[in-house]
Amino acid sequence: MTTNWNQLKYKPSPKVRANLKRDAKAELVRIGFHKLRHARKKTQVAIAEKLDVAQGAVSRIEKQSDFLLSTLRNYVAALGGKLELRVVFPDADFVIETLASPAPRKKRPSRIRSTVRKAVLKSR
Repeated sequence: MTTNWNQLKYKPSPKVRANLKRDAKAELVRIGFHKLRHARKKTQVAIAEKLDVAQGAVSRIEKQSDFLLSTLRNYVAALGGKLELRVVFPDADFVIETLASPAPRKKRPSRIRSTVRKAVLKSR
C-alpha cells in the first residue's frame, strides 16, 4: 500500500494540537502521579530527597504530560516501586526488560583538576 505525501507531512492544526494536549493532561490527571504518591503516603519533599532534586522539580514532574521513561522509572523507584513496561497484543503480552537502571556514570575529573594536573606534569 502506498502512502500519500500529504499524510507523511501532515502536521495537526493548532486547534487539533490543543485538543491533543488537553487530552494528554486529562489522562495524566486520571492516572495522576500525585495520586500514586498519595497512595504511597509520600510527600513531594520526600520524593525530591530520594531523587536528589528540588521539591519544585517533583511538582513539575507530576504536572508533565510527556516525560522520559527514565524519569518515570526514577519517580516510581523513589516511591519504593519498580517500573515494568508491558506490551499487550490480542494474542500475547510481553514485558520489555530494557528499563533496568542504567550503569552508574563514571565521574570524570573536573576541568580545574585536569588543568592543574597538566600544569603539574609540565613543570616536572
